[in-house]
Amino acid sequence: MSIVVQKYGGSSLEGHARIEGVASRVAALRREGHDVVVVVSARGGTTDSLVEEARLLAPEPKQRELDMLMTAGERISMSLLAIALNAIGCPAVSFTGSQVGIITDTRHTDARILEVRPFRVVEELEAGNVVVVGGFQGVSTAKDVTTLGRGGSDTTAVALAAALGAERCEILTDVDGVYTADPRAVPSARRIDAIAHADMAELARYGATVLKEDAVRFAERNGIAIGVGSSERGTAGTIVLEDPPHAPRPVTGLALVAEASLMELPENVRAQVVREFEEAGAPVRLVVGTRSATLVVVEGHPRGGASADEAEVRPVSLIAIVGPGAAEAAVAAAAISVVEDLGCAVEAMVSSGRSTVIAVSRDAADRVIGALHDALLGEDTAR
Repeated sequence: MSIVVQKYGGSSLEGHARIEGVASRVAALRREGHDVVVVVSARGGTTDSLVEEARLLAPEPKQRELDMLMTAGERISMSLLAIALNAIGCPAVSFTGSQVGIITDTRHTDARILEVRPFRVVEELEAGNVVVVGGFQGVSTAKDVTTLGRGGSDTTAVALAAALGAERCEILTDVDGVYTADPRAVPSARRIDAIAHADMAELARYGATVLKEDAVRFAERNGIAIGVGSSERGTAGTIVLEDPPHAPRPVTGLALVAEASLMELPENVRAQVVREFEEAGAPVRLVVGTRSATLVVVEGHPRGGASADEAEVRPVSLIAIVGPGAAEAAVAAAAISVVEDLGCAVEAMVSSGRSTVIAVSRDAADRVIGALHDALLGEDTAR
């Protein structure tokens, strides 16, 4: 039988009624003749609550112990779903990430998958069971429990799909697909039927939360198509794959990092500053070299980076314009024109690969992203 891997987000498992709804959907898929592996996230707010409790005991808990603690949310979800499946006559067994052979490096709270050894999953599928796996977790080469960072359950699902040779991987959550921009900020945003791995990864990198960048990159490397859709509405959703079937627009979508910080630095300290911020867990999102200085944009508020202590810091937002032609000069020029027409300034800008990223003042970000969407992705723009 073909194997289908499904991932359900925490909001899909909040309360008994939703758990039973997911169980019914999984059981129906099993009756269609598929072997089914289900990856689950912790229910909404569980992980944050656990971390807050830890920090009441210690402001800086040891990362190893945080990993042990944070996996509890997924264990609750997987156990409850397996119980619900068995209760409706659909045989199921639940496993942690380590039990299904997800091997990671030794970093805690943000580990990377090195290998998947799914022998136990295969055995259970052959025995006729649905396999329910706690996402977001694995075991390191040092035999410690590790977690994969925010959104890591997506990566778990894609990694298992690749290791099992699954027919498809479905990410099912509370949204019905990938949009041309966040519809909460841009009401005219439209659902995308199909999007390239490369574009989805760029959107995820710059704030699109529907999928994690690591999961998309993993899928791209292993040739896995990902379906993104609603766990309840049953709409068509979005397919993420190597080569979408339709002729793409130059721009596929827009993404926003709402809170970033820009600093101007002497060029001779650039490498050191970037390294210090990365080591402190503050991702550097943009580096622009000028004749006299380097502009560095860090997500959130600067922390770490002692070499940058004397730099002036300006709060900004980053808007990423993503697509196969997004780095072309014409797109960059159009973006500058849109920002200037709003009476705003482009604080920094860089184009490379499949994206053009601009920094603007935070109070202008919502207006700018809306105007850019109208100009670059409106219904009257060329397809």
